Amino acid sequence: MNRILAFLIALIFAGAPVYAVASEEQEALDAIQKQYESVQTITAQFIQKSYVKTMNQTLEAKGEVQIQKPGKMKWVYNAPEPQVLVSNEKILWLYIPDEGQVTKVPVESIYSSNTPALFLAGKGKLTDSFDVVKVSKEKDRITVILIPKEEDNSVDRLALVANSQNYQIIGSTVYDKLGNQTEINFSDIRVNVKVPESTFRFKIPEGVELLDYSSKQ
Repeated sequence: MNRILAFLIALIFAGAPVYAVASEEQEALDAIQKQYESVQTITAQFIQKSYVKTMNQTLEAKGEVQIQKPGKMKWVYNAPEPQVLVSNEKILWLYIPDEGQVTKVPVESIYSSNTPALFLAGKGKLTDSFDVVKVSKEKDRITVILIPKEEDNSVDRLALVANSQNYQIIGSTVYDKLGNQTEINFSDIRVNVKVPESTFRFKIPEGVELLDYSSKQ
């Protein structure tokens, strides 16, 4: 399975008991949520590092992302190989130029109510979907360790990182139960800039094969 699509599927986590959160930690968590609720669009550069335990190897990819609430995202991977992922509220498109293929799937088959990607796209709330294990405040960042409330056997936990000055989300790491992890860090972050609606419309390039799973359940 392509690693981008696999990464989004992996953003559905395992269940766990509820943990108590100290008032200072809760304030930090609330501030992150409040800041994100004030944001309607995000554009940023990103670096994705995926550690594969069986290979004992870290694979790195980079590109740019554009997000518009609610539920619209475009991820453009420029290296090491070009790939484009476009998601609106109903359909997700994954285009791999080197393979000459486009995959079309319903968003609901990829995301669930506890998916961090939904939080990034403005369709989720941390305290509704996750149990908080720990909130750590450092000089320049806040790290929130989260475990989803809904049961799933494939992923262990999520670490969400925010700027400690403005509470803007600047990265996250997904850990699965097999020892693999996928880390994404954002840079050159711009919020509430105008993003054209055409950004989230995907037109199939001529001569490209379409793998359409949008009507198959």
